Amino acid sequence: MRRAAGALLALVVVAAGTAQERRIDDGRPWLEPGSEPSSGADPILRGSAATALNDPAAEALLQGVIRSRPGSDAASQAYELLSRIYLRRGQYARAIANLDAWAKAFPGRAEVTTERADIEQFRGLPDQVNGSRRESALRHETGDFAVPITINGKGATYVLDTGAWISIITEAEAKRLGLAIRTASVAVGDSSGKGAKGRTAIAPEVALGAMRFRNLSFVVLPNEGPWASMPPGRGGILGVPVILGLGRVEWSAAGTWNLAGRAEAAHPAERNLVFSGNHLLVAASVSDTRVFATLDTGAETTDLNSNFAEAFAALVEKQGVRGAHDITGLGGTQSLDAVTLPEVIFGIGSARAPLRPAHVTMQRIGGIGGACCIGNLGLDVLTETGALTIDLSAMILHLR
Repeated sequence: MRRAAGALLALVVVAAGTAQERRIDDGRPWLEPGSEPSSGADPILRGSAATALNDPAAEALLQGVIRSRPGSDAASQAYELLSRIYLRRGQYARAIANLDAWAKAFPGRAEVTTERADIEQFRGLPDQVNGSRRESALRHETGDFAVPITINGKGATYVLDTGAWISIITEAEAKRLGLAIRTASVAVGDSSGKGAKGRTAIAPEVALGAMRFRNLSFVVLPNEGPWASMPPGRGGILGVPVILGLGRVEWSAAGTWNLAGRAEAAHPAERNLVFSGNHLLVAASVSDTRVFATLDTGAETTDLNSNFAEAFAALVEKQGVRGAHDITGLGGTQSLDAVTLPEVIFGIGSARAPLRPAHVTMQRIGGIGGACCIGNLGLDVLTETGALTIDLSAMILHLR
């Protein structure tokens, strides 16, 4: 299953090999050693870093900028960062209220128009409510990245997907669970670049191990394409709003989950996860070169892109075999020009995870890292070592 949603500094984008002006919501520089702003730094800088690093102080910092500097570029940037926070948390009512306040304060601003195209379709959806964080040990089928879940008292097994900014179910699943499907249409992006259209539904009560969620919103997609053959109870994806609610997830190939465990006390230098725009990125290394990739546990395979080909041109030229490679998403499959390498080894923390073979497709699809990164890191790499931990409180990915 595949998922579906004032520059301050200059930075060099290693992936693309070009310099560009940094956006306020570009989180990558905040992982650089010594980059985190001091307590006396400009509040919008502190808010940018806090948003990228999932710091609970981010919202208050940004609201303070709006109150203290109304009408300023910094205030507009604060609204933009709040939109990023609310969307990834599944706080759709707050996201819409923030959008409306932003539009009123900055009528005609281009950033507001761009944000409205993404956010407006969620108008009418409620804020997700997360219960107290309670640790659970669960089982999964060997090699599977899906978790058992109960919705309205009915069981299901859905994939935990760090690449999905909203949870997804099929129309058949929504009907099986007794969810009311809303009539308004929404669009979701995907790995193929084609995207898909669906409607929405709200699950009033959801249990995931010992955790409880209320008002969990889903995009409801037709029972077609990659979803057509999904059996009852398997046609679903749990996105970032759920994973953020859990805080920490541990998976092992032997068949165990540990959910919502205590966040580790890690030194800032150990962080390798960061929010950037509406993506979760992982900092890794290839051939001793620091790179960023989108982190996507909903993708079975890793898709490298043109940014990789440019950053590692000598490697591609020497070892690559030209041909074509297919990328499949919710909107279908497209065949792309590609270069295939026998192996690319990713350094992630202290672990080394090989991708064999490595397909480098000649694309820059935004949903799978084309705008920021050398590719989209999927389960073939992430599960290579047999166990992984995603800790969104400490912002660390461990492969063990």
